[in-house]
Amino acid sequence: MSTSSKPRPRDWHPLAESDPVPGDPEEIRDEVTHMKSVATTLRDQAERLRKIKNDDELEGKYAGKLRDESEVLEKHLREVASRYERVHVHLKNWANELEGFQDDADNVLANATRERERLEAEEKGNRSGAEGESTSRDSEAEGDPLHEYRVKLSRIRADRDDRAAHYAGRILDEIDDIIEDSFWDDIKGWIHDNIDKIKWVLDALGWAASILGTFAPFLAFIPIIGPAIAGIALGLSIFIALSRFVLFLAGEASLTEVLMDCVGLVAFATGTKMLAKLKTAGKAVKTASKEQRTQRLKEALRASRSARNEITRVMATTSDDSLREFGRQTLNRMRKEMSQNAGRVADEAPVRPSHLEQLGFGDAEARSLINGIRRNSETFPNAAAVAGKSETYYKVAVGAALTGATADVADKTLGESPVFSGKPFNEAYENFKGETGQLSEDTHW
Repeated sequence: MSTSSKPRPRDWHPLAESDPVPGDPEEIRDEVTHMKSVATTLRDQAERLRKIKNDDELEGKYAGKLRDESEVLEKHLREVASRYERVHVHLKNWANELEGFQDDADNVLANATRERERLEAEEKGNRSGAEGESTSRDSEAEGDPLHEYRVKLSRIRADRDDRAAHYAGRILDEIDDIIEDSFWDDIKGWIHDNIDKIKWVLDALGWAASILGTFAPFLAFIPIIGPAIAGIALGLSIFIALSRFVLFLAGEASLTEVLMDCVGLVAFATGTKMLAKLKTAGKAVKTASKEQRTQRLKEALRASRSARNEITRVMATTSDDSLREFGRQTLNRMRKEMSQNAGRVADEAPVRPSHLEQLGFGDAEARSLINGIRRNSETFPNAAAVAGKSETYYKVAVGAALTGATADVADKTLGESPVFSGKPFNEAYENFKGETGQLSEDTHW
Protein backbone atom coordinates (compact mmCIF):
# COMPACT_ATOMS: atom_id res chain seq x y z
CA MET A 1 0.00 0.00 0.00
CA SER A 2 1.34 3.43 -0.95
CA THR A 3 2.71 5.63 1.81
CA SER A 4 0.77 8.86 2.17
CA SER A 5 2.55 11.70 0.41
CA LYS A 6 2.62 15.24 1.68
CA PRO A 7 -0.55 16.87 0.32
CA ARG A 8 0.09 19.19 -2.60
CA PRO A 9 -1.49 22.66 -2.79
CA ARG A 10 -4.60 22.63 -4.94
CA ASP A 11 -4.88 26.37 -5.59
CA TRP A 12 -1.84 27.84 -7.33
CA HIS A 13 -3.34 31.22 -8.07
CA PRO A 14 -2.09 33.79 -8.76
CA LEU A 15 1.14 32.14 -9.95
CA ALA A 16 -0.22 29.27 -12.12
CA GLU A 17 -3.41 27.58 -13.25
CA SER A 18 -2.41 24.20 -11.83
CA ASP A 19 0.42 22.44 -9.99
CA PRO A 20 3.61 23.35 -11.94
CA VAL A 21 5.57 20.48 -10.37
CA PRO A 22 3.17 17.50 -10.37
CA GLY A 23 4.09 13.99 -9.30
CA ASP A 24 4.10 11.76 -6.23
CA PRO A 25 7.54 10.95 -4.83
CA GLU A 26 6.10 8.38 -2.43
CA GLU A 27 4.50 6.41 -5.23
CA ILE A 28 7.84 6.38 -7.00
CA ARG A 29 9.53 5.15 -3.81
CA ASP A 30 6.89 2.45 -3.46
CA GLU A 31 7.69 1.34 -7.01
CA VAL A 32 11.40 1.35 -6.10
CA THR A 33 10.65 -0.91 -3.11
CA HIS A 34 8.62 -3.22 -5.35
CA MET A 35 11.41 -3.38 -7.93
CA LYS A 36 13.98 -4.19 -5.25
CA SER A 37 11.72 -6.95 -3.96
CA VAL A 38 11.28 -8.37 -7.46
CA ALA A 39 15.03 -8.24 -8.07
CA THR A 40 15.65 -10.12 -4.82
CA THR A 41 13.05 -12.74 -5.75
CA LEU A 42 14.58 -13.17 -9.18
CA ARG A 43 18.05 -13.67 -7.74
CA ASP A 44 16.69 -16.20 -5.24
CA GLN A 45 15.06 -18.14 -8.06
CA ALA A 46 18.24 -17.88 -10.13
CA GLU A 47 20.22 -19.34 -7.21
CA ARG A 48 17.82 -22.27 -7.00
CA LEU A 49 18.22 -22.87 -10.71
CA ARG A 50 22.00 -22.73 -10.31
CA LYS A 51 21.79 -25.46 -7.69
CA ILE A 52 19.70 -27.57 -10.07
CA LYS A 53 22.28 -27.03 -12.79
CA ASN A 54 25.12 -28.09 -10.47
CA ASP A 55 23.23 -31.02 -8.95
CA ASP A 56 25.32 -34.09 -9.80
CA GLU A 57 22.70 -36.43 -8.40
CA LEU A 58 20.27 -35.68 -11.23
CA GLU A 59 20.03 -38.75 -13.42
CA GLY A 60 17.71 -40.03 -16.06
CA LYS A 61 16.54 -39.22 -19.54
CA TYR A 62 15.79 -35.56 -18.91
CA ALA A 63 18.68 -34.71 -16.56
CA GLY A 64 20.85 -33.16 -19.28
CA LYS A 65 18.01 -31.14 -20.77
CA LEU A 66 16.96 -29.94 -17.31
CA ARG A 67 20.49 -28.74 -16.58
CA ASP A 68 20.71 -26.91 -19.91
CA GLU A 69 17.32 -25.24 -19.51
CA SER A 70 18.12 -24.30 -15.91
CA GLU A 71 21.33 -22.64 -17.01
CA VAL A 72 19.57 -20.57 -19.68
CA LEU A 73 16.72 -19.54 -17.39
CA GLU A 74 19.12 -18.70 -14.56
CA LYS A 75 21.04 -16.38 -16.88
CA HIS A 76 17.84 -14.64 -17.99
CA LEU A 77 16.62 -14.17 -14.43
CA ARG A 78 19.92 -12.62 -13.40
CA GLU A 79 19.81 -10.28 -16.40
CA VAL A 80 16.31 -9.08 -15.50
CA ALA A 81 17.26 -8.70 -11.82
CA SER A 82 20.29 -6.63 -12.84
CA ARG A 83 18.06 -4.34 -14.92
CA TYR A 84 15.74 -3.78 -11.98
CA GLU A 85 18.66 -3.06 -9.66
CA ARG A 86 20.14 -0.51 -12.06
CA VAL A 87 16.87 1.24 -12.80
CA HIS A 88 15.56 1.56 -9.25
CA VAL A 89 18.61 3.61 -8.23
CA HIS A 90 17.72 6.31 -10.75
CA LEU A 91 14.06 6.23 -9.73
CA LYS A 92 15.03 6.67 -6.07
CA ASN A 93 17.25 9.66 -6.87
CA TRP A 94 14.55 11.17 -9.04
CA ALA A 95 11.97 10.82 -6.25
CA ASN A 96 14.29 12.72 -3.88
CA GLU A 97 14.93 15.51 -6.38
CA LEU A 98 11.26 15.76 -7.35
CA GLU A 99 10.38 16.15 -3.68
CA GLY A 100 12.96 18.93 -3.40
CA PHE A 101 11.53 20.77 -6.41
CA GLN A 102 8.04 20.46 -4.96
CA ASP A 103 9.19 21.85 -1.59
CA ASP A 104 10.82 24.81 -3.35
CA ALA A 105 7.68 25.43 -5.42
CA ASP A 106 5.50 25.24 -2.30
CA ASN A 107 7.71 27.80 -0.55
CA VAL A 108 7.47 30.15 -3.52
CA LEU A 109 3.68 29.81 -3.48
CA ALA A 110 3.55 30.46 0.26
CA ASN A 111 5.75 33.57 -0.07
CA ALA A 112 3.72 34.82 -3.04
CA THR A 113 0.51 34.32 -1.10
CA ARG A 114 1.87 36.30 1.85
CA GLU A 115 3.07 39.03 -0.50
CA ARG A 116 -0.33 39.26 -2.13
CA GLU A 117 -2.01 39.49 1.29
CA ARG A 118 0.42 42.22 2.31
CA LEU A 119 -0.28 44.22 -0.82
CA GLU A 120 -4.02 43.83 -0.38
CA ALA A 121 -3.71 45.03 3.23
CA GLU A 122 -1.67 48.05 2.17
CA GLU A 123 -4.21 48.87 -0.51
CA LYS A 124 -6.93 48.95 2.10
CA GLY A 125 -4.76 51.12 4.39
CA ASN A 126 -3.59 54.63 4.04
CA ARG A 127 -3.24 55.21 0.27
CA SER A 128 -1.33 58.42 0.73
CA GLY A 129 1.29 56.68 2.85
CA ALA A 130 1.51 53.89 0.37
CA GLU A 131 2.02 56.34 -2.52
CA GLY A 132 4.86 57.97 -0.56
CA GLU A 133 6.86 54.73 -0.60
CA SER A 134 9.03 54.40 -3.60
CA THR A 135 11.32 51.45 -3.54
CA SER A 136 13.21 49.96 -6.41
CA ARG A 137 11.27 46.76 -5.93
CA ASP A 138 7.90 48.47 -6.38
CA SER A 139 8.99 50.39 -9.39
CA GLU A 140 10.57 47.30 -10.96
CA ALA A 141 7.42 45.18 -10.63
CA GLU A 142 4.89 48.00 -10.89
CA GLY A 143 2.86 46.12 -13.52
CA ASP A 144 3.16 42.72 -11.76
CA PRO A 145 3.95 42.84 -8.03
CA LEU A 146 4.39 39.02 -8.04
CA HIS A 147 6.80 39.00 -10.99
CA GLU A 148 9.71 37.89 -8.81
CA TYR A 149 7.82 34.80 -7.62
CA ARG A 150 6.68 33.87 -11.11
CA VAL A 151 10.28 33.96 -12.28
CA LYS A 152 11.38 31.75 -9.37
CA LEU A 153 8.58 29.26 -10.08
CA SER A 154 9.41 29.19 -13.78
CA ARG A 155 13.06 28.49 -12.95
CA ILE A 156 12.08 25.64 -10.62
CA ARG A 157 9.86 24.13 -13.32
CA ALA A 158 12.64 24.37 -15.90
CA ASP A 159 15.12 22.74 -13.52
CA ARG A 160 12.59 19.99 -12.80
CA ASP A 161 12.11 19.33 -16.53
CA ASP A 162 15.88 19.17 -17.07
CA ARG A 163 16.39 16.68 -14.27
CA ALA A 164 13.39 14.60 -15.37
CA ALA A 165 14.86 14.39 -18.88
CA HIS A 166 18.23 13.47 -17.34
CA TYR A 167 16.83 10.56 -15.35
CA ALA A 168 14.61 9.44 -18.24
CA GLY A 169 17.72 9.25 -20.40
CA ARG A 170 19.64 7.34 -17.74
CA ILE A 171 16.80 4.83 -17.36
CA LEU A 172 16.56 4.38 -21.13
CA ASP A 173 20.29 3.73 -21.21
CA GLU A 174 19.95 1.12 -18.47
CA ILE A 175 17.16 -0.78 -20.21
CA ASP A 176 18.91 -0.65 -23.56
CA ASP A 177 20.59 -3.95 -22.88
CA ILE A 178 20.50 -7.50 -24.16
CA ILE A 179 16.94 -7.94 -22.93
CA GLU A 180 14.68 -7.00 -25.84
CA ASP A 181 10.92 -6.77 -26.07
CA SER A 182 9.41 -9.00 -28.71
CA PHE A 183 7.49 -7.68 -31.69
CA TRP A 184 4.27 -8.75 -29.96
CA ASP A 185 5.28 -6.84 -26.82
CA ASP A 186 5.69 -3.71 -28.94
CA ILE A 187 2.26 -4.27 -30.50
CA LYS A 188 0.64 -4.74 -27.09
CA GLY A 189 2.32 -1.58 -25.84
CA TRP A 190 1.02 0.40 -28.80
CA ILE A 191 -2.48 -1.03 -28.34
CA HIS A 192 -2.47 -0.17 -24.63
CA ASP A 193 -1.35 3.40 -25.36
CA ASN A 194 -4.01 3.93 -28.04
CA ILE A 195 -6.84 1.70 -26.79
CA ASP A 196 -9.41 4.52 -26.52
CA LYS A 197 -8.81 5.63 -30.11
CA ILE A 198 -8.84 2.03 -31.34
CA LYS A 199 -12.17 1.29 -29.67
CA TRP A 200 -13.63 4.50 -31.08
CA VAL A 201 -12.57 3.54 -34.62
CA LEU A 202 -13.92 -0.03 -34.26
CA ASP A 203 -17.22 1.29 -32.92
CA ALA A 204 -17.50 3.74 -35.82
CA LEU A 205 -16.77 0.96 -38.32
CA GLY A 206 -19.34 -1.25 -36.56
CA TRP A 207 -22.06 1.37 -37.02
CA ALA A 208 -21.01 1.82 -40.66
CA ALA A 209 -21.18 -1.94 -41.28
CA SER A 210 -24.65 -2.15 -39.72
CA ILE A 211 -25.97 0.77 -41.78
CA LEU A 212 -24.50 -0.56 -45.03
CA GLY A 213 -25.75 -4.07 -44.25
CA THR A 214 -29.25 -2.67 -43.71
CA PHE A 215 -29.35 -0.80 -47.00
CA ALA A 216 -27.62 -3.49 -49.09
CA PRO A 217 -30.80 -5.60 -49.71
CA PHE A 218 -32.68 -2.53 -51.01
CA LEU A 219 -29.89 -1.76 -53.46
CA ALA A 220 -29.25 -5.35 -54.56
CA PHE A 221 -31.01 -4.73 -57.90
CA ILE A 222 -28.35 -2.17 -58.91
CA PRO A 223 -25.74 -4.18 -60.87
CA ILE A 224 -22.49 -2.87 -59.35
CA ILE A 225 -23.42 -0.63 -56.41
CA GLY A 226 -25.62 -3.18 -54.60
CA PRO A 227 -23.07 -6.02 -54.45
CA ALA A 228 -20.28 -3.51 -53.70
CA ILE A 229 -22.12 -2.16 -50.64
CA ALA A 230 -22.81 -5.68 -49.38
CA GLY A 231 -19.14 -6.56 -49.92
CA ILE A 232 -17.96 -3.47 -48.03
CA ALA A 233 -20.26 -4.30 -45.11
CA LEU A 234 -18.91 -7.84 -45.02
CA GLY A 235 -15.30 -6.63 -45.27
CA LEU A 236 -15.82 -4.19 -42.39
CA SER A 237 -17.35 -6.95 -40.26
CA ILE A 238 -14.39 -9.25 -40.89
CA PHE A 239 -11.91 -6.46 -40.12
CA ILE A 240 -13.71 -5.59 -36.86
CA ALA A 241 -13.80 -9.23 -35.73
CA LEU A 242 -10.10 -9.77 -36.49
CA SER A 243 -9.15 -6.50 -34.78
CA ARG A 244 -11.19 -7.39 -31.70
CA PHE A 245 -9.47 -10.77 -31.56
CA VAL A 246 -6.08 -9.02 -31.55
CA LEU A 247 -7.32 -6.80 -28.72
CA PHE A 248 -8.40 -9.95 -26.87
CA LEU A 249 -4.92 -11.46 -27.24
CA ALA A 250 -3.46 -8.17 -26.00
CA GLY A 251 -5.71 -8.24 -22.92
CA GLU A 252 -7.75 -5.20 -24.01
CA ALA A 253 -10.97 -7.02 -24.94
CA SER A 254 -12.93 -10.04 -23.76
CA LEU A 255 -13.75 -13.23 -25.63
CA THR A 256 -17.43 -12.29 -25.31
CA GLU A 257 -16.80 -9.10 -27.27
CA VAL A 258 -15.05 -11.13 -29.96
CA LEU A 259 -17.97 -13.58 -30.12
CA MET A 260 -20.47 -10.72 -30.40
CA ASP A 261 -18.54 -9.38 -33.38
CA CYS A 262 -18.50 -12.87 -34.90
CA VAL A 263 -22.23 -13.54 -34.55
CA GLY A 264 -23.03 -11.59 -37.70
CA LEU A 265 -20.19 -13.26 -39.62
CA VAL A 266 -21.27 -16.74 -38.49
CA ALA A 267 -24.84 -15.93 -39.46
CA PHE A 268 -23.70 -14.67 -42.86
CA ALA A 269 -21.49 -17.72 -43.42
CA THR A 270 -24.33 -20.04 -42.36
CA GLY A 271 -26.81 -18.30 -44.62
CA THR A 272 -24.38 -18.35 -47.55
CA LYS A 273 -23.70 -22.05 -47.04
CA MET A 274 -27.39 -22.90 -46.79
CA LEU A 275 -28.22 -20.92 -49.94
CA ALA A 276 -25.36 -22.65 -51.75
CA LYS A 277 -26.79 -26.01 -50.68
CA LEU A 278 -30.21 -24.87 -51.84
CA LYS A 279 -28.89 -23.97 -55.30
CA THR A 280 -27.12 -27.31 -55.49
CA ALA A 281 -30.33 -29.07 -54.51
CA GLY A 282 -32.23 -27.05 -57.13
CA LYS A 283 -29.83 -28.17 -59.87
CA ALA A 284 -30.00 -31.79 -58.71
CA VAL A 285 -33.81 -31.71 -58.64
CA LYS A 286 -33.97 -30.24 -62.14
CA THR A 287 -31.49 -32.83 -63.46
CA ALA A 288 -33.46 -35.69 -61.84
CA SER A 289 -36.71 -34.26 -63.22
CA LYS A 290 -35.36 -34.07 -66.75
CA GLU A 291 -34.04 -37.62 -66.52
CA GLN A 292 -37.36 -38.99 -65.29
CA ARG A 293 -39.29 -37.03 -67.94
CA THR A 294 -36.98 -38.42 -70.63
CA GLN A 295 -37.52 -41.93 -69.28
CA ARG A 296 -41.30 -41.45 -69.33
CA LEU A 297 -41.16 -40.24 -72.94
CA LYS A 298 -39.07 -43.24 -73.96
CA GLU A 299 -41.53 -45.60 -72.30
CA ALA A 300 -44.49 -43.85 -73.97
CA LEU A 301 -42.80 -44.04 -77.36
CA ARG A 302 -42.12 -47.76 -76.91
CA ALA A 303 -45.72 -48.39 -75.85
CA SER A 304 -47.16 -46.50 -78.83
CA ARG A 305 -44.64 -47.65 -81.41
CA SER A 306 -46.89 -50.21 -83.13
CA ALA A 307 -49.82 -47.76 -83.29
CA ARG A 308 -47.64 -44.99 -84.69
CA ASN A 309 -46.08 -47.37 -87.22
CA GLU A 310 -49.50 -48.47 -88.39
CA ILE A 311 -50.71 -44.88 -88.76
CA THR A 312 -47.54 -44.01 -90.65
CA ARG A 313 -48.02 -47.04 -92.99
CA VAL A 314 -51.62 -46.08 -93.75
CA MET A 315 -50.60 -42.47 -94.44
CA ALA A 316 -47.90 -43.69 -96.84
CA THR A 317 -50.14 -46.09 -98.82
CA THR A 318 -53.48 -44.29 -98.95
CA SER A 319 -54.52 -41.96 -101.72
CA ASP A 320 -57.19 -40.36 -99.55
CA ASP A 321 -55.96 -36.88 -98.52
CA SER A 322 -58.47 -36.62 -95.70
CA LEU A 323 -57.25 -39.91 -94.28
CA ARG A 324 -53.63 -38.72 -94.42
CA GLU A 325 -54.60 -35.48 -92.67
CA PHE A 326 -56.43 -37.44 -90.00
CA GLY A 327 -53.28 -39.57 -89.51
CA ARG A 328 -51.09 -36.48 -89.07
CA GLN A 329 -53.52 -35.03 -86.51
CA THR A 330 -53.60 -38.33 -84.66
CA LEU A 331 -49.77 -38.50 -84.45
CA ASN A 332 -49.58 -34.88 -83.22
CA ARG A 333 -52.25 -35.58 -80.61
CA MET A 334 -50.36 -38.68 -79.43
CA ARG A 335 -47.10 -36.68 -79.11
CA LYS A 336 -48.82 -33.94 -77.10
CA GLU A 337 -50.43 -36.49 -74.81
CA MET A 338 -47.10 -38.24 -74.27
CA SER A 339 -45.42 -34.91 -73.48
CA GLN A 340 -48.17 -33.92 -71.06
CA ASN A 341 -48.20 -37.33 -69.40
CA ALA A 342 -44.40 -37.23 -69.01
CA GLY A 343 -44.70 -34.02 -66.98
CA ARG A 344 -43.11 -30.59 -67.41
CA VAL A 345 -39.86 -29.57 -65.72
CA ALA A 346 -40.54 -26.31 -63.90
CA ASP A 347 -38.06 -23.44 -64.10
CA GLU A 348 -37.51 -20.88 -61.35
CA ALA A 349 -40.20 -18.29 -61.94
CA PRO A 350 -39.32 -14.86 -60.46
CA VAL A 351 -41.29 -14.01 -57.30
CA ARG A 352 -42.10 -10.67 -55.74
CA PRO A 353 -39.86 -10.01 -52.69
CA SER A 354 -41.74 -10.07 -49.39
CA HIS A 355 -41.41 -7.33 -46.76
CA LEU A 356 -39.02 -9.47 -44.71
CA GLU A 357 -36.92 -10.18 -47.80
CA GLN A 358 -36.76 -6.46 -48.53
CA LEU A 359 -35.34 -6.01 -45.02
CA GLY A 360 -32.69 -8.64 -45.67
CA PHE A 361 -34.38 -11.57 -43.89
CA GLY A 362 -34.59 -13.97 -46.78
CA ASP A 363 -33.94 -14.05 -50.49
CA ALA A 364 -36.52 -13.84 -53.27
CA GLU A 365 -34.29 -15.82 -55.64
CA ALA A 366 -33.96 -18.58 -53.05
CA ARG A 367 -37.73 -18.64 -52.56
CA SER A 368 -38.11 -18.97 -56.34
CA LEU A 369 -35.78 -21.97 -56.17
CA ILE A 370 -37.91 -23.47 -53.41
CA ASN A 371 -41.06 -23.08 -55.52
CA GLY A 372 -39.36 -24.76 -58.49
CA ILE A 373 -38.09 -27.61 -56.33
CA ARG A 374 -41.54 -28.08 -54.83
CA ARG A 375 -43.31 -28.20 -58.21
CA ASN A 376 -40.78 -30.61 -59.73
CA SER A 377 -40.89 -32.82 -56.63
CA GLU A 378 -44.66 -33.08 -56.93
CA THR A 379 -44.40 -34.04 -60.61
CA PHE A 380 -41.36 -36.31 -60.49
CA PRO A 381 -40.98 -38.73 -57.54
CA ASN A 382 -37.32 -39.30 -58.37
CA ALA A 383 -36.70 -35.55 -58.00
CA ALA A 384 -38.46 -35.53 -54.64
CA ALA A 385 -35.93 -38.02 -53.34
CA VAL A 386 -33.07 -35.76 -54.50
CA ALA A 387 -34.65 -32.59 -53.04
CA GLY A 388 -33.81 -33.75 -49.53
CA LYS A 389 -33.76 -30.90 -47.00
CA SER A 390 -33.90 -28.05 -49.52
CA GLU A 391 -36.69 -26.21 -47.70
CA THR A 392 -34.82 -26.65 -44.41
CA TYR A 393 -31.80 -24.97 -46.01
CA TYR A 394 -33.88 -21.92 -46.78
CA LYS A 395 -35.39 -21.78 -43.30
CA VAL A 396 -31.94 -22.04 -41.69
CA ALA A 397 -30.64 -19.26 -43.96
CA VAL A 398 -33.52 -16.99 -42.98
CA GLY A 399 -33.07 -17.88 -39.30
CA ALA A 400 -29.34 -17.12 -39.50
CA ALA A 401 -30.00 -13.71 -41.01
CA LEU A 402 -32.59 -12.97 -38.33
CA THR A 403 -30.22 -14.13 -35.56
CA GLY A 404 -27.36 -11.99 -36.84
CA ALA A 405 -29.54 -8.90 -37.18
CA THR A 406 -31.12 -9.41 -33.74
CA ALA A 407 -27.72 -9.82 -32.07
CA ASP A 408 -26.40 -6.68 -33.77
CA VAL A 409 -29.45 -4.60 -32.83
CA ALA A 410 -29.33 -5.86 -29.22
CA ASP A 411 -25.62 -5.12 -28.92
CA LYS A 412 -26.00 -1.65 -30.41
CA THR A 413 -28.96 -0.94 -28.11
CA LEU A 414 -27.64 -2.32 -24.83
CA GLY A 415 -23.93 -1.67 -25.29
CA GLU A 416 -21.91 1.45 -24.69
CA SER A 417 -20.77 3.43 -27.74
CA PRO A 418 -17.53 5.46 -27.80
CA VAL A 419 -18.79 7.24 -30.92
CA PHE A 420 -22.14 8.23 -29.38
CA SER A 421 -20.95 8.89 -25.86
CA GLY A 422 -24.32 10.22 -24.75
CA LYS A 423 -26.22 7.09 -25.83
CA PRO A 424 -27.88 5.27 -22.91
CA PHE A 425 -26.64 1.74 -22.29
CA ASN A 426 -27.20 -1.17 -19.93
CA GLU A 427 -24.37 -1.23 -17.40
CA ALA A 428 -24.92 -4.89 -16.42
CA TYR A 429 -24.76 -5.97 -20.07
CA GLU A 430 -21.67 -3.86 -20.74
CA ASN A 431 -19.89 -5.26 -17.67
CA PHE A 432 -20.79 -8.82 -18.63
CA LYS A 433 -19.58 -8.35 -22.19
CA GLY A 434 -16.38 -6.58 -21.14
CA GLU A 435 -15.34 -8.91 -18.33
CA THR A 436 -16.50 -12.38 -19.37
CA GLY A 437 -13.75 -14.35 -21.02
CA GLN A 438 -11.01 -11.77 -20.65
CA LEU A 439 -7.42 -12.92 -20.47
CA SER A 440 -5.66 -12.32 -17.18
CA GLU A 441 -3.59 -9.17 -17.15
CA ASP A 442 0.02 -9.59 -18.16
CA THR A 443 2.53 -9.49 -15.31
CA HIS A 444 5.43 -7.21 -16.20
CA TRP A 445 8.50 -7.12 -13.95
